[in-house]
Amino acid sequence: MHAQADQTRYARLAKISQAINSNLDLNAVLDSVAAAISEEIVLCDSVGIYLPQPDGTFRGYIGKPNNINGVTLDQLIVDPKVDSLAADIIRTRKSIYIPDTSLDRRPDPRPIEMFKIHSLLGLPISYGEELFGLVFLFNYGMSMNLSESAIQTVEAYVNMAGVAIHNMHQFNAIQSLLREKQLLLDVTRELSLCSTTEKILDTCFRYVGQVLNNKNIGVHLCDSIGSTFRPARLSNHSDWTEEEWRKTHKHIKLNYDKDLLFQEVIQTKKYVLIPDIDADPRPNHEACHQFGIKGVFMLPLVATAEVLGTIAVVSLGEVRTYSEVDMQLAQSIIDVTAAALSNAIRMEQLELIINDRTEELRENHRILELILNSAGEGIYGLNLDGRITFCNPAAARMLGLTVNELIGQKHEHILQPPDMQSGASAASIFDVFDGDSVIFMQEDLFYTADGLMFPVEYVLTPIVEDNKIRGGVVTFRDISERKSTEEIIRKTDKLSVIGELAAGVAHEIRNPLTTLRGFIQLLHTSPHTKRENLDIMLSELDRINFIVSELLFIAKPQCITFHQKDLTLILENVIQLLHAQANMNNVEIQMEMTGEIPHITCAESQLKQAFINIVKNAIESMEDGGQLFIQVNVKDELVVIRFKDSGCGVAKDRIPKLGEPFYTTKEKGIGLGLMVTFQIIKHHHGRIHIESAEGAGTTVQIELPIVLPEDYVEHLPYTYSTL
Repeated sequence: MHAQADQTRYARLAKISQAINSNLDLNAVLDSVAAAISEEIVLCDSVGIYLPQPDGTFRGYIGKPNNINGVTLDQLIVDPKVDSLAADIIRTRKSIYIPDTSLDRRPDPRPIEMFKIHSLLGLPISYGEELFGLVFLFNYGMSMNLSESAIQTVEAYVNMAGVAIHNMHQFNAIQSLLREKQLLLDVTRELSLCSTTEKILDTCFRYVGQVLNNKNIGVHLCDSIGSTFRPARLSNHSDWTEEEWRKTHKHIKLNYDKDLLFQEVIQTKKYVLIPDIDADPRPNHEACHQFGIKGVFMLPLVATAEVLGTIAVVSLGEVRTYSEVDMQLAQSIIDVTAAALSNAIRMEQLELIINDRTEELRENHRILELILNSAGEGIYGLNLDGRITFCNPAAARMLGLTVNELIGQKHEHILQPPDMQSGASAASIFDVFDGDSVIFMQEDLFYTADGLMFPVEYVLTPIVEDNKIRGGVVTFRDISERKSTEEIIRKTDKLSVIGELAAGVAHEIRNPLTTLRGFIQLLHTSPHTKRENLDIMLSELDRINFIVSELLFIAKPQCITFHQKDLTLILENVIQLLHAQANMNNVEIQMEMTGEIPHITCAESQLKQAFINIVKNAIESMEDGGQLFIQVNVKDELVVIRFKDSGCGVAKDRIPKLGEPFYTTKEKGIGLGLMVTFQIIKHHHGRIHIESAEGAGTTVQIELPIVLPEDYVEHLPYTYSTL
């Protein structure tokens, strides 16, 4: 069933990919995404894709279904100022699922009430930092019960939509740029073939009208540079005839010197757009009303830094605006036109191109120099003679020289102390490269100008041109700290292995020996020897033999096996083992079982060792005698064992260090008992909590699962608190 669902999901993804690759139609792609989501989420009653509007809202664009309770999707508006859910999605760029809208006040209450929306999923359509829209899924009356997997699947579909829209934008931008470049090429080619001023202007009008989708275009030229201007030519496709246009101008007798709009364009040499002349004081309102002009877009015609005239694109009877891209493209066409009118403009354009390229190269050089100087690693270049041709400040600083002093030095001198350097020629550093090598890396010793050496890791990269090595670049870094750390770790590891082995042997053998010693002391004082005590002694001798066997086969550690065991019996055995030591220290051990204690899954020998360590510590903490209470009860799926003594306790500052290797509070302790205990409890998926205070005794609480879980659950080794 899952395989079929995955196959269906892959088919939907493939369909969306096909829609993206076969055409770049936004409707088709978003419709495929909406359909895929609708088919994926069966309990979803509505899928809506909303695209951003200029006013900051999002309007419904495509969805399934397109009509909800008589309301079409394009009538639905999502306003982030009102809809906090949309605002959160936009801010976090993450999907938000609301299983019950009655419990969440973020969504806009109006559509919630209108469509009786019960559950809601909102997602951003984004790519990187770009937000292209929002997607909302909802149903009526009941929750969609979306799983994390279902939400991730919907996110995958939406992410594909984001990629598709991003690609479309990129494609459209590239296509637009190509069209602009091609258009300019076409204009230039046509203008180069024009032999008269009339043909040049007609060509300009045609292309500008094509870009701005406006055929009402006229040009005003000056008779000679710096002299008066005159109406020169009108587009052949204008709503006006050129004859009427000239007559009206003759009647108006336009004063160019007093026309604020005209003067601004020729003085700033920049185009000006006035969509509504009645709302702007700059145009000549009388002249505009005579021509029926509602709006005007005026561009300068400039050649060799001199204004040859202006081109006016006017709107008759309606307010029109143009995009910044279209206006810039129109100005580019006019600039090319001006070049055709004056050959000098070509030299100016060539000079601008050269200046732009020179500035670009200069900027690139500056950036590369900044990068080189900012690098923390040492970098220097070599010629084929092995001499340094350039370097960054980090290289000079590490080698104890200035940049100027380092340049010209030979690479081999850096590998030798100053008193061993000679003028004899050595093998080329580039001999390390064979036909297939691209870099050479190794660790070595570099020498400073003062003769001090330091370990480095350096990389030599050849500079290859025409399949020949022309030089190389060396990048190196000081690894003194790393080498020092590695040496410390190596020594520490050796000491740790030796110390842990010796301490482990001493600690593991000491516990059964203590028990045997106690029983032997009893045998000395009692005229009658119990068979039971002899059995215990034999058992402890077997434990010593087991420990020695494990050390002998330490290269092949055996797997620990877990079985169902009686916890009560294990604890009674531990108490019996340490009964003699408790009597010698005048310590009374009491055990209390609350309710029926079930068998638990455990490694008996390990758990017994952990309990022995805890009870032994408790006995040794009560030098003047006392009581040790062992309480056992069941809590949920855990067995809780509490060891509470009336001993000396542990100082507040020492409690956090309990369990650290070799840390002990006892005069003759080695600091491994609690560490071993913590590891045993951890292997049993349990936890330890220690409460203690100096002079107030110590309580150790252990929680063990009755049945070990299949999945490993990592607990803290232990927690602690002060009484």
